[in-house]
Amino acid sequence: MALLGIGNSASGGKKPTTPTIGTATAGNAQATVAFTASSYIGKGTITYTATSSPGGFTASGSSSPLTVTGLSNGTAYTFTVTGATNYGVSSDASGASNSVTPVVPPVTPPVVPPVVPPVVPPVVPPVVPPVVPPVVPPVVPPVVPPVVPPVTPPCVPGPCPTPSTGCINAGECYPGAGGCRQWLCYNNCGTLCASFCSGPNCF
Repeated sequence: MALLGIGNSASGGKKPTTPTIGTATAGNAQATVAFTASSYIGKGTITYTATSSPGGFTASGSSSPLTVTGLSNGTAYTFTVTGATNYGVSSDASGASNSVTPVVPPVTPPVVPPVVPPVVPPVVPPVVPPVVPPVVPPVVPPVVPPVVPPVTPPCVPGPCPTPSTGCINAGECYPGAGGCRQWLCYNNCGTLCASFCSGPNCF
């Protein structure tokens, strides 16, 4: 019959294997500690604790990594990790980590984008077509040819007619003359060329 006591797996009190320390990384007043979990934890669950040296600042959790806060910037620290089961059995402490020194991160000024002035399109005045007056043709009076009276050649008078060839009987030469007639003879130009009385009873 097995005896119950420390180290008996039936009691859940067997010591977990020692965690393997990893790399510590410094931050601002803190450090992040990586480690490899215990290969054996026995029954129940396990909680890991990272402890700083100097200062004894701790951080606990169920898995890697653990972040230890409250450190002093400018001070060098190393860390060890232990595991403790919910039965209250703790592993041995791991080896010390690399030394890290927390620092205040440099202040990075905010990136201010350059001020790009808005692109203002140039003001283009509207194209106003020139005012072209309507083309008014000049008023040209009609060409009226001068009125040239027909040129009438001067009349060339011909022979004066006779009573038998064209004289005009203008009536009696005088009252009561009977057959004595007055003859008015006009040439071809209409000019009176002869006037005489002829006929019986003329004296």
